[in-house]
Amino acid sequence: MNTSLFFVVVSAFFMTPVLLVAQKIAAGGRHSLAICADSTVQSWGYNGFGQLGNGNILEQHTATQVPGLTKIIQVAGGLFHSLFVKSDSTVWACGRNSLGSLGDGSNTNKQSPVQVRGLSGIVRAAGGGEHSLFLNSDGTVWACGANSAGQLGDGTTAHKNIPVKVKGITGVIQVAAGAEFSLFLKNDGTVWACGHNGFGQFGNGSTTSSNVPIQVGVLSGIIHISAGEWHSLFVKNDGTVYSSGRNQYGQLGDGSITNKNTASQVTALSGVTMAEAGGIHSVFVKNDGTVWSCGLNSGGNNDGQLGDGTATDRHTPVQVVSTWASARIIHAEATREHSLFLTEDGILWASGRNNYGQLGNGTFSSVNSTRPVVSNSVCSLLSTSVHIHDESENEVVIYPNPFSVQTKIHINVRMQNITVHIYNVNGQLFRQITPLSGETIILHRGNLPSGLYHVHVSSNNRFITYNKLIITD
Repeated sequence: MNTSLFFVVVSAFFMTPVLLVAQKIAAGGRHSLAICADSTVQSWGYNGFGQLGNGNILEQHTATQVPGLTKIIQVAGGLFHSLFVKSDSTVWACGRNSLGSLGDGSNTNKQSPVQVRGLSGIVRAAGGGEHSLFLNSDGTVWACGANSAGQLGDGTTAHKNIPVKVKGITGVIQVAAGAEFSLFLKNDGTVWACGHNGFGQFGNGSTTSSNVPIQVGVLSGIIHISAGEWHSLFVKNDGTVYSSGRNQYGQLGDGSITNKNTASQVTALSGVTMAEAGGIHSVFVKNDGTVWSCGLNSGGNNDGQLGDGTATDRHTPVQVVSTWASARIIHAEATREHSLFLTEDGILWASGRNNYGQLGNGTFSSVNSTRPVVSNSVCSLLSTSVHIHDESENEVVIYPNPFSVQTKIHINVRMQNITVHIYNVNGQLFRQITPLSGETIILHRGNLPSGLYHVHVSSNNRFITYNKLIITD
């Protein structure tokens, strides 16, 4: 058997419900975001700068729809701002904007989403402390906001309130934004970085900052990156994970509280599919559906985000308490004071601080949750299933994802002259297919190695959407 992907088209039109799972969630500094089944967005938590996008600065302890936003394909949370990527490849933003992180040409906070200026073809966004990154479908990156450490990568240290192109880097497939630094994952599995590097968060063996992207030469075969406040996490295609940067609470997971300027393996973990760096803690999702965490977990208002049932800092990863019973975790998000955990059946759980309602469980509480609790009322995306009808909008749904044997790719009926490309992390094309509108493709793994793959979908030679595809053992 060879290592190609096998496809079977099973229907021209959906006659039964399609399971849509909430794989698109995000956590900001003290707020949370989720995309609903109808491609609208819900938000909850801290709202002091308007980052919930609901037209005011009132906190929400239960998920509430962001008015006026539709056709959203990705959300990202910065420290005090939010970013929303639409299916037409435009980006919208709200929240704190004193240094231009919303990219609308002003420095005024926005309580409702406004369009980021000068961008097209955007497929992903990432929010940092006071800056934003935007990934174009052509592999280039644009950035705006704070730039005192060179985190925008444009060769200067001047703040920008309109996006500028990141210099000297192409072929990018993922971006991540930290407090004052940025990470870029290229399609050849290499990692590049710019901005502040005073704690060694680049992982390149130095603490020298840079205002243009430089390669982290010690890393290769990387499939996922994440930037915390001052630390970084890197997942390799063999399921191992590496970390670098600040480590005062053990967030690097290496058993110490010593900063590391060279990316080193978190030896206690294997089979990792994704890792998320919070402010001062880290969470890791494994291919067996368990989730692990390390770093800050104590300190009164800053406890419980590890979700292990204690308020004890951890220098090596510990398993998050499975309050979701036998369900598998497929995605996790980490921020400074709370964590989000998404199960394969679409239920969202959260642990940590809840004084602003950021856990979404219907309360404002000064008592932190050290064990994950259910986030309430997070729209139909997080419940069961919905019907896709002829009148629905452009959409590609992959479920289950991750998968080990087979998965399904549903192509919405409104798309015409479709082409699907599937690449590995090195940019090698494994398969190109041209399904009919409304078809569902069964994708069989065959003998394909586990790891991250990229599904690019175009219609009439115009880029439509990009999805990650994860194969596990």
